[in-house]
Amino acid sequence: MIELLVVISIIGFLTVASVVVFNIVRMNARDTVRVGNIATIKRALAMYLNDSPTGYPPSNPGQCILAGSGVGKELKDGQVLLAVPVDPLWPTAAPSSITNGVAVSPSQNFCYYYFSDDKDQYRISFYLESTSKSGNAGINITAQ
Repeated sequence: MIELLVVISIIGFLTVASVVVFNIVRMNARDTVRVGNIATIKRALAMYLNDSPTGYPPSNPGQCILAGSGVGKELKDGQVLLAVPVDPLWPTAAPSSITNGVAVSPSQNFCYYYFSDDKDQYRISFYLESTSKSGNAGINITAQ
């Protein structure tokens, strides 16, 4: 009887450990997708700028990058993106706090947030769940 209890407790421990590791791997995978999506958006914006006499798409105040409106629609209509990449968990959730066009604390869990009030510059805020090779956990900003 004691042997059975030991086996059951070992199986329970292994199950809990594997679930924790699995969730960490999923979180890191989502962050890798986010960083790849931001790189794709930056390349699309560079191609858009090359073809546009007016510069980057304006967005003041900022907005989430979505396929159906704003900068996402501009990039898709300009044929520099076939599909507009969105955050895997929070495609439409805007940051809760914004200063000078970028997300600031306590914002968390938000879309790819685009801001441009100048035809030659833009800023994209995005949120990473964990610190990894992809970047630091929390709010990250890329600018041109």
